[in-house]
Amino acid sequence: MAGPREIQIDGGTVRRPRKPWTPTIHSLLEHLGAQGLPVPRPLDLDDHDEYVSLVPGLAGDEAWPHGLSPDGARSLGQLLRAVHEATRTWTPPPDAVWSVPHSSSTTICHGDPKPGNVAWRDGVAVGLFDWDAARPGDPVEDVAYALLWTVPVDVDPGDNHISEDEAGLRRARARALLEGYGWHAPIDVVEAAVSRHEQAIDEVEWLADSGHEPHATWVAQGWPTTWRSRLAAMREAGRRTFPDPLPG
Repeated sequence: MAGPREIQIDGGTVRRPRKPWTPTIHSLLEHLGAQGLPVPRPLDLDDHDEYVSLVPGLAGDEAWPHGLSPDGARSLGQLLRAVHEATRTWTPPPDAVWSVPHSSSTTICHGDPKPGNVAWRDGVAVGLFDWDAARPGDPVEDVAYALLWTVPVDVDPGDNHISEDEAGLRRARARALLEGYGWHAPIDVVEAAVSRHEQAIDEVEWLADSGHEPHATWVAQGWPTTWRSRLAAMREAGRRTFPDPLPG
C-alpha cells in the first residue's frame, strides 16, 4: 500500500509535504504541546514543506511486531483520552481547514490512531504523531479506529482460523484499551471498527479525488476496491472473537 509520501527524518526533525490543512494542524499541535501532550512540535513551515519535531520513542510498527500486550493497549486508550480532553480547550483559527469531511464537534480526533502512528517505550504508548487526518469528530471515531488495528478486528487474508488463545488476547486488548480510555458505554467492537474502516476507505477516495498523495496512488493501484472486498470477511472474523457487544 506504499505511495509517495516524501517524508524525511534528519536527526530530531521530520520534514513532510505541506498540505492545505497544515497551518491548522500546527495550531492544534502547538496547543497540545503546551498542555504537555507528547505530540510533534511545529518547527517551521514554507511553501512546500512542514517541519516538526520527532516524537521520542520507538517508532510505530517496529515496537510491536507480535502485537500489543493488554497493558500496551490500555496505555494507548489513556493517551487518546488525554489528547481528546486537551483538544476541547483549543480554539481553531477562523480559517481552519481539515483534510476530510467532519462534524462540528468540539473534540478533535486524531483520525488515524493505529499503533503504527504511536511512539512506544517498553511497550507503553508515549507519543502520537502523523496528524494529517485530524478533524472535529465524535471520540468514538478514534476509539473505533484504535480498536480496529490494536485488537485487531480481522484475520489475514486466506486465514479463517483464530485460536482460542489469540481470541482471548484480542478480547483482553479491546477491554484494556476501552478501560484505559475510560469508555463506560456498551460498544459493539466489530461494528464500530468495521464501520470506521469503511469510513476511512471513503476518506481515501475523497482525498484522491482532490489529487492528494499517497491517496491518489492507492486508488490508482485499486486498494479501496480490495479493502472493501474484505469488509464482509472482517465482520465474520470479528464476530468469532466478539459475538456480543462489550458491556460498558
